[in-house]
Amino acid sequence: MNKNKLTLAVLTGLMALSGCNSNQDSAKAQNTADAKNVTEQADYWQDLSVFKVNTEEPRATFIAFDSADKVANEDYASSLNYKLLNGNWKFNWSENPSSVPADFFKPEFDVTSWDELPVPANWQMHGYDYPIYTNIEYPFPKNPPFVPEDDNPTGAYRTNFTVPTDWDGQQVFLHFAGVNSGFYLYINGQEVGYSEGSKTAAEFNITQYLTAGDNVLAAKVIRHTDGSYLEDQDFWRVSGIERDVYLHTAPNTHVRDFFAKTTLENNYQDGVLNLAIDVANKDEFAQSVKININLSDAKGNVVATKSTSVIVMAGKEQTINQVLNVEDVASWSAETPNLYQLTIETQYSDDTPAQFMGEQIGFKTVELSKGQFLVNGQPILFKGVNRHEHDERTAHVVSREAMLADVKLLKENNINAVRTSHYPNDPYFYHLADKYGLYVIDEANIESHGFGYAPDDTPANKPEFEGMHLDRLKRMVERDKNHASVTFWSMGNEAGDGINYVKGYDWIKQRDDSRLVKYERAEQKSIYTKETRPHTDAMTWMYHNVDKIKKEYIGKYPNRPFFWAEYSHAMGNSNGNFKEYWDMVRSERQMQGGFIWDWMDQGLIKEDENGNEFWGYGGDFEPEGVYNDANFVLNGLINPDRTPHPGLFEVKKVYQDLHFSKVGKTQYELYNENFFVDSSSNDIAWRLTEDGIVIKTGQVNVIAQPQSTASFDLAKQLPSFKAGKEYFINFYATAKGEHPLVDKGHLLASEQIQLQKGAVVKFDQQVAGDVTVVQNADSSDISTVVNAGSASLRFDKAGYLASYKVDQTELLKEPLKFNLWRAPTDNDFGGDKKSFVKRAKLWKDATLNQVGQGIKVLSTKPNSLVLEQTVTLAEVDSSVTYQYSINGQGEVKIDVAFNFAGNANEKVKVEGVKGKQSKFSAIPRIGTNFQIPVDFDQVTYYGRGPHENYWDRKTSAFIGLYQGEVKDIAFDYIRPQENGNRSDLRWATLTNKAGVGFKISGASSFDFSAHHQPMSDFDPGMEKAQRHYTDIVKQDLVSVNVDFKQTGIGGDNSWGAHAWDKYQLKAQDYNYSFTLTPIDSAPSYDTKQTIKIGTHNEL
Repeated sequence: MNKNKLTLAVLTGLMALSGCNSNQDSAKAQNTADAKNVTEQADYWQDLSVFKVNTEEPRATFIAFDSADKVANEDYASSLNYKLLNGNWKFNWSENPSSVPADFFKPEFDVTSWDELPVPANWQMHGYDYPIYTNIEYPFPKNPPFVPEDDNPTGAYRTNFTVPTDWDGQQVFLHFAGVNSGFYLYINGQEVGYSEGSKTAAEFNITQYLTAGDNVLAAKVIRHTDGSYLEDQDFWRVSGIERDVYLHTAPNTHVRDFFAKTTLENNYQDGVLNLAIDVANKDEFAQSVKININLSDAKGNVVATKSTSVIVMAGKEQTINQVLNVEDVASWSAETPNLYQLTIETQYSDDTPAQFMGEQIGFKTVELSKGQFLVNGQPILFKGVNRHEHDERTAHVVSREAMLADVKLLKENNINAVRTSHYPNDPYFYHLADKYGLYVIDEANIESHGFGYAPDDTPANKPEFEGMHLDRLKRMVERDKNHASVTFWSMGNEAGDGINYVKGYDWIKQRDDSRLVKYERAEQKSIYTKETRPHTDAMTWMYHNVDKIKKEYIGKYPNRPFFWAEYSHAMGNSNGNFKEYWDMVRSERQMQGGFIWDWMDQGLIKEDENGNEFWGYGGDFEPEGVYNDANFVLNGLINPDRTPHPGLFEVKKVYQDLHFSKVGKTQYELYNENFFVDSSSNDIAWRLTEDGIVIKTGQVNVIAQPQSTASFDLAKQLPSFKAGKEYFINFYATAKGEHPLVDKGHLLASEQIQLQKGAVVKFDQQVAGDVTVVQNADSSDISTVVNAGSASLRFDKAGYLASYKVDQTELLKEPLKFNLWRAPTDNDFGGDKKSFVKRAKLWKDATLNQVGQGIKVLSTKPNSLVLEQTVTLAEVDSSVTYQYSINGQGEVKIDVAFNFAGNANEKVKVEGVKGKQSKFSAIPRIGTNFQIPVDFDQVTYYGRGPHENYWDRKTSAFIGLYQGEVKDIAFDYIRPQENGNRSDLRWATLTNKAGVGFKISGASSFDFSAHHQPMSDFDPGMEKAQRHYTDIVKQDLVSVNVDFKQTGIGGDNSWGAHAWDKYQLKAQDYNYSFTLTPIDSAPSYDTKQTIKIGTHNEL
């Protein structure tokens, strides 16, 4: 190591990082603000004061080109000043830093026998070491600044590169876009520097280390460093060089950085660009540079230009400030992502070729006004998600194609905002957000959740962590400051609160007054002190439900808006009561949306012993004894392969921007919730259904202005309605092809309105046909047999309907039994001390231990028969009666009466639950379960679909006629759990391919599901087990649930919040009925009118 060089870097690094001032020293601030000579500290990775050595000042992401056209094309590979170093590098894995081969970084060290590892990559995904998933707990003993010295995997990297000869005499920089978690850099055997901070760039000036011809690059990457104490995010703990590595060059005098700060003026009509350009001079003599600035619109028309010249003294940096004005500017928003090409040209007085660089920028104003945040003068709504960078095969390495796929899915599902949880994302993601229109909350790579939030414990309040906090904030802001999509800066996540955040807030507000700053933990009562003055521009509490918001926010923060940093925890089968959140948002002016946790299930591909792939989670990769948080890493709206969860369709519906309502007999309104665009980019269509069959369609030629309604009348288009029939009108808004990334014809908004209720289906008990009953007294098979027309029904000794034959075809495989249980969802398991699974165990026990008391005949007539079974449910002090009415055609009407006789106010001690609880929790489900032969797998139903839906998550599921197979009903959550429910059914049929089977119809609507597995296959018991969807194997059966209802699935959080009170089945009496009707031929309706079960766009 060259001590003199590093010592000089440290001393010059004491200068402040507070922006670009004229004639600053170009060698400024390479290290933390600590006066000691860091070369005396052997292990930077265990020294809180050292988190960067010899790194360049953070700056915006750009390189120079040799023409303005190339700047506009944004293709780095076309630049003569750029060389990508991604590819296969030589790699050696060691158990800890001290075990790394000595002198591995020297050119003469032989690495030919080393393995090769792709860069970028997390080495755990290539057979070295193992990924660890924890949410809060650190994967090592907590003792800052120390991390494990023995068990601390370290990767040694080597690659060779040559520098183009035309780079001679210029400055050469080596750019690492992201290395996890800390690394030493060596060039040609010399130590260049060190860096921590996994999610922002580390850039080194390597000019003086280069040689002609072949150069050797070596890096030592350490898995755990003291920087890891601020990287305690809820994600996979992996390591390696996980983003791009490249070289770029610049003349000795060059544009080091620029800040294109935009605002709007004159009632948001005109654009103002305040441009600060930092020109650095690395020469030994002053240099004169001419700067030409061009701004052009999307059509290539130049709308503003400026030129200026500057003399930069040797070894200094000069900041040039210019203002460009654009009248009648096309402003930027997520709805209108208008961009202008900024091109900066440097011209030299000698023979140095001109250099061109720039960025696509957007003009917008973000401000606070009367307790709201405004974008371009409008109180926009964040319809957002939290997005981790994740790939099912490469972990934290996400390709550009995958980023684009994410953005396309977001746009297709009405999601307009992303919080980059919990770190700055790859720079390309911001480019996509700028181009296609997403509001971005850019979040600093700071989380220290494992320390808790107490002021005396959190790093946020400790002076020894101040430098690290500020460095990460500055690196984020400086890197991303030119992106139009960045609307808020977020100072981190779940990292306590304290003076370090106050100082960080002050620095950001001084550096960039064009955006707002938020931090979710700021000023919360448990950590707020008098010394920590207000330091967040918005209140963004996590997981506060509607009642808590009303109590703690409404009316108490008149100057600061509210949005959820995280809400609607999407773990497994979740996102219940999502509509209610947005009912509140749309009714409270200061509430401006939120960000769902989170976008993607962070499952990683793993193979079983037979080579079959499945998605693994915490506990699937870590050795026994290594702490993990199991499947808490699976909280997404989409699977790791980007297939959607059913919850995503509910989100899409609630987030939609166009809304339809009925305001008169035949009058309707279209409300446009957008703030900047009218509805003309959508085609509006309607469909009228009669008992599920589409009988008429039409178009609506109406345009609603932003934040306005447009009325239309369908009196001339709608027919007269028939008595007893059920009518719905469905409205659809589809893209014309003008929405960024959204294909023409894609459904963006929809609504269903009931126009007439259908007649109540009555059971005809007097249908002609003989009905006889025979009671078999054979002690080996005491049963009751009923013959009705071509049907034969057998009730077993306990009174359960065990056989139902039609023309000698058996329709049952297992008897009809009462069911109070469901396979627990992740929300049901949530909260060890408040777990619904534990509190509701009585209902499971009652279901498993139910005792049928036999069957008795209540009445007989020549063509009808009524029988009754009583079932005792001892564990819940209750019973249920099944009354079977059978007519002459073999139809069976089943009246189910749950008779709750317990004391609903009784309190008891529940095992595993703190304190006394109500003996009777909400009931998971009220229903009937039975099995039928596997051949009866053809399903048609009239109810809500086509996707899975529940009592508290069904606004996106329209009443319609749906058809498919039993396998289409299920949804394979990565951890098996309750799934596949369909609500508000009028009827359903289950038949074989010949059309033989039965129809289920209800006197009132009912819930329904069917699977090729019994419910027990999805139920791990009272504790979660390490199970996966691949453990669920198709069996030779169809298990059918015909339910009164299920308690809602909930979604406020997954650690103790239950379904909302109005969606709970309370311990009380319940009655419902359904009828089984034999079917011996194909249905009479037009099968072309049905929608396939599980499809997601009926158009």
